[in-house]
Amino acid sequence: MKTTLGFLIGLSLTASALAASGSIVGTVVGKDENDHLIGVNVLVQGSVRGASTNAEGKYRIADVAPGTYTLIFSLIGYQREIVAGVVVQDGQETVVNVSLRVRPVQTDQVVVTANKREQSLQDVPVSISVMDAAEMQSRNPQTIEDVMRYIPGVNITGGQVNIRGSSGYTKGAGSRIVMLLDGIPFIAGDTGELIFEQIPIGQIDRIEVVKGASSALYGSSALGGVINIITKTIPENPETFVRTYAGLYNKPSYDRWKWTDRRLGFAGVSLGQTVKVGDFGLALSLSRQVNDSYRANDYSRRYNVYVKARQDLPSENSLTLNFGFLSQYRGQHNWWRNIDSALLTPYVQRDDDVNSSRYFVSSLYSDALSDNLLLSVKGLWYHNDWKSTTWHDTPQPRWIDIQQSISNDYRAEIGTTAILGGNHTITSGVSGQLFNVDSPGSLFGKHSGWSAAFFSQDEWSITDRFLLTFGARLDIQEIGLIDAKPQVNPKVALSYKLDEGTTLRASFGRGFRVPSIGEVFIALDLGGGINTLPNPDLKAERSSSYELGIVHELSGLGKVDFALFRTDYSNLIEPTPFQDAGGSYKVQWQNTPKARVQGFETAWRIGFFEGDLLWNLGYTYAYAEDLTPRRFVGLDSLVNARPNNVLPYRPKHVLTTGVQGRFGILRANVDFRYMSKVDRVFDLFVNTKDFFIPNADAREKILVTDFRLGADFSSLGVPLSATVHVNNAFQYNYLELTANMSPPRNFVLVIEARL
Repeated sequence: MKTTLGFLIGLSLTASALAASGSIVGTVVGKDENDHLIGVNVLVQGSVRGASTNAEGKYRIADVAPGTYTLIFSLIGYQREIVAGVVVQDGQETVVNVSLRVRPVQTDQVVVTANKREQSLQDVPVSISVMDAAEMQSRNPQTIEDVMRYIPGVNITGGQVNIRGSSGYTKGAGSRIVMLLDGIPFIAGDTGELIFEQIPIGQIDRIEVVKGASSALYGSSALGGVINIITKTIPENPETFVRTYAGLYNKPSYDRWKWTDRRLGFAGVSLGQTVKVGDFGLALSLSRQVNDSYRANDYSRRYNVYVKARQDLPSENSLTLNFGFLSQYRGQHNWWRNIDSALLTPYVQRDDDVNSSRYFVSSLYSDALSDNLLLSVKGLWYHNDWKSTTWHDTPQPRWIDIQQSISNDYRAEIGTTAILGGNHTITSGVSGQLFNVDSPGSLFGKHSGWSAAFFSQDEWSITDRFLLTFGARLDIQEIGLIDAKPQVNPKVALSYKLDEGTTLRASFGRGFRVPSIGEVFIALDLGGGINTLPNPDLKAERSSSYELGIVHELSGLGKVDFALFRTDYSNLIEPTPFQDAGGSYKVQWQNTPKARVQGFETAWRIGFFEGDLLWNLGYTYAYAEDLTPRRFVGLDSLVNARPNNVLPYRPKHVLTTGVQGRFGILRANVDFRYMSKVDRVFDLFVNTKDFFIPNADAREKILVTDFRLGADFSSLGVPLSATVHVNNAFQYNYLELTANMSPPRNFVLVIEARL
């Protein structure tokens, strides 16, 4: 790999030195010539070249071949500007200065996840939602999980993501959503989980969520969608930031729920520093979070370290390195003692805990080999080490069961983006993965595996209005004792611009997911005489996803998006309860032969008074059906007849809406989210009278309202902001997961300073 990378770097430098070229430079301002805009994306249309503006609003695009070009300038919160007829001559600088107008809602921002390259959101032929740093920070989230609840089509169950009904709840084993860190898969090697707390919120520039099967570009686990966490760029000028918060939980709604006389709360602090010297930039972040929790034995202590370094090389090459470390210690509150003691854990679980240590190193080398060819080389090493302690009171004396898992995941990808003939954009690449899991005892055992893939996709601009995208990916993956067959997943998508503000789209994609080590090999005592059993016969999941959609711009005020979707699944992996020959309860991950999810989604985002008042709404209806009866070879089924044919933990209705307003230095926000009562939970919970979780079938709709009021003093020359949050303001008692009460009303004060 080092030899290949060195050869490519040398080749690119030689090619740049020999080719005739010029450069494009300029300054981008806002309302006046002194309003220098930072971070404006400047793209050369029809090429892979581009740049972003620095602290003085300046940009420079070097090594541009002589010719006539069109430049595209975009920045969140501003109207996109297109400048045509830019002439570049050999050995000369062409100056292009522009002024951007404020736009309440950004409808044409640049995204990278849909097709593994930068492109306008208007040109994307699939459903995608974007949440930027400002919107995330306004909610004071402690992890990415907290903000995902406000993205249209997304809901969270027990820390697991569900996009349009693709996932239910699998108790920490497997995910049908792939999470990316700057474009490379970032998934735990043993359980296949998404570890949201690994990435500090303050270091995220934006989150892009692609909905529907995306295995044609991203491989296994992308059959339900993609979450891409894009980290912040390092600014030109040094920056120091301090962010701290402290919160208190309201007392329980009922006296019988009270379990302590202590005032319970949570707090956190983040410190960060960025510096840039010449072409080298460095960002460092440290954070600590402490949560007493509102429930017994649900405390947590979390520490994060994050480092990002970037070296800009000659001829617009760059090398970026990321390092992240997470140390976390928390109690385990698996379910309530009973509905009258809803905030207490079962007595036998009163001291259970989990201790984890995770770290990663990722790298990205990017090289514009020519105006029409971009090379990227990505790598990631993710180390995961966690240990759980479970106490048992019987048989006497009390004893400890310790389970541990240590995993390493290594990934690499080499990709190219080539623009051919001005109307074909070809994205191709190869990727590989090696991983190993060592779980002492019987939890997972000791296993290793590998995968290799090749992908290619063509975006064909048939006309200025009509874009056809088609491609496929070939994956070969082997996990432990399971040899997965080669998977070929095609993708076809169409988009047609009816006019400048309206685009129609249609897409079809195939997806697949190889089961995780946890799903195949887990052997765990859940307590109460219930154990999980390994299933070495587990098959890979497959899906076929269809979508029709339209996005319309509302006269410069904002946009509305509407989509119809359907996904057909085969061999869907779900945790399944049964009784063995001796009458003992067991849980095993098994394949559901056929399932289907279909529905529709709409998202509105409208701004008034140049963005001083913003309103957004997202609503998703998803009907998730189990189309085949459950079968258990050689085992007696616990469930003689399902209560209904829906898949468990999939709500039919999910709605989020919010209003944001600003007046001078003041900021005010109201968020509301609704989720209908799930029609089905695990069959084990409702079909056994003597199951050890009391009131396990308790379900209710979710109605949560949050208020925020703050002040930003930066316009007065004071680099300080303060915000007061009232979350779950009406003290609505609800459950996202069986027998797990969600947070009551809580009050938070957030103070942030940037120097």
